[in-house]
Amino acid sequence: MSTKVRFLRKSLKEDSEATLRSCCVAAHILAAEDLRLWAQDVVSRVFGRIGAVRSRGLVKFMWGNHHEYESDFSVLDTLMRVFLNVEMGCEALEIVHWMRKVGAKPSLSAIGILFKFLLRVGDYGSVWKLFRSMVREGPRPSNRTFNMMILGFCQESYVQIAESLLHVMWKYWCEPDVVAYNILINAYCSRGLTSDALKWMQLMIERDCKPSAITFNTIINALCNEGNLFEARKIFDDTQDMGISPNVIMYNTLMNGYVKARDIDQANMLYEKMMNRGIAPDGVTFNILVAGHYKYGREEDGDRLLRDLSVQGRMRSAVDAFIEMHRAGLSADIVTYNTLIGGYCKAFDMDSAEEFVKKMYTSGWDPDITTYNIRIHGFCSSRKMNRAVMMLDELISAGIVPNTATYNTMMNGVCSDILERAMIIAAKLIKMAFVPNVITANNMSAEVICGE
Repeated sequence: MSTKVRFLRKSLKEDSEATLRSCCVAAHILAAEDLRLWAQDVVSRVFGRIGAVRSRGLVKFMWGNHHEYESDFSVLDTLMRVFLNVEMGCEALEIVHWMRKVGAKPSLSAIGILFKFLLRVGDYGSVWKLFRSMVREGPRPSNRTFNMMILGFCQESYVQIAESLLHVMWKYWCEPDVVAYNILINAYCSRGLTSDALKWMQLMIERDCKPSAITFNTIINALCNEGNLFEARKIFDDTQDMGISPNVIMYNTLMNGYVKARDIDQANMLYEKMMNRGIAPDGVTFNILVAGHYKYGREEDGDRLLRDLSVQGRMRSAVDAFIEMHRAGLSADIVTYNTLIGGYCKAFDMDSAEEFVKKMYTSGWDPDITTYNIRIHGFCSSRKMNRAVMMLDELISAGIVPNTATYNTMMNGVCSDILERAMIIAAKLIKMAFVPNVITANNMSAEVICGE
């Protein structure tokens, strides 16, 4: 438990007036020591516990003796942030008015938090009053202030008001930046009005505001959702003319569009293009492609991608793709399970491999000879020969006939173990009428040499 948590718990064992005032004094002392976040936490815990009515009395108490510890701005800024922390917006606005009266100017960061709160609760009247007071008395609205308001109104579906705010930014010595345009473009795209979003992108270009990768990705995603792959690909190809190199997110977005449109070949070609350009795929890339291949009957291609991931040691991405398949309602086959089990065995993570064997059983698949051979090889490579022998016994008990790969794997493993065990395994397999091949014979010779 942190020192801060222990302090807060000890301070608020009960909420008598004396205790509450002691906490307020403690907050003053913390602020004086430049530990203002601690001070905010103490007062937030007090105000959150006693409610708005009693909190107002403590505000007067803190103001009354604050000069011994901190400035007018410091104490009022703390109180404003505290009221916002405990979601008492009206009280926070009262502190702003108080600051104006005593000649203290609210900080832009605190005003920003207040804007967020007022927009979230839908108190638009207070939003405009606060904005007007900033224009008259400061602090002067910044790009961040406008962007916050534009975002807030867009999130509440007042896109026209957000547009108007962007148009008047110049009046207040602010020039709309890429963030402001991106907020509006995203608002139109999320409402299915991609043509309006394209107009805004054209307008930002005309105003010498360079679109970002986020701008392009937002529009490409919207066009893909509309099924307009031709226009999406055109914009994707045009990004480089704008000095923007497509990143993995943009490739994933367009790939996903092709998969949804059942054009797996185009998705594969885009994947190859991405690889050729040296852009590393991420887990999302493989989720899209593997699920797409399985969904449209191309399981072999899906298994190949999973196998590539396993070989590269990217088991997290492989498992994420497997999970995404299940979320999409797709069933993995035995080849998929064997691929993932093999990846874990290659990484010597036998516990995870065995967990996937359990998943295999619960999904209605029984291990085949390949499953057993993979696990036997994993246990041999991990120098867990006892487990490898148990796998061999389990294989035989399941009525599966060992093959040459089974025997050769076991014999390679026991070379680093003991010769007697090699002879026992050989006897088991010969008893089953197993016929050795050339590799088997070489392994047998190696066992004798190892025994010597």
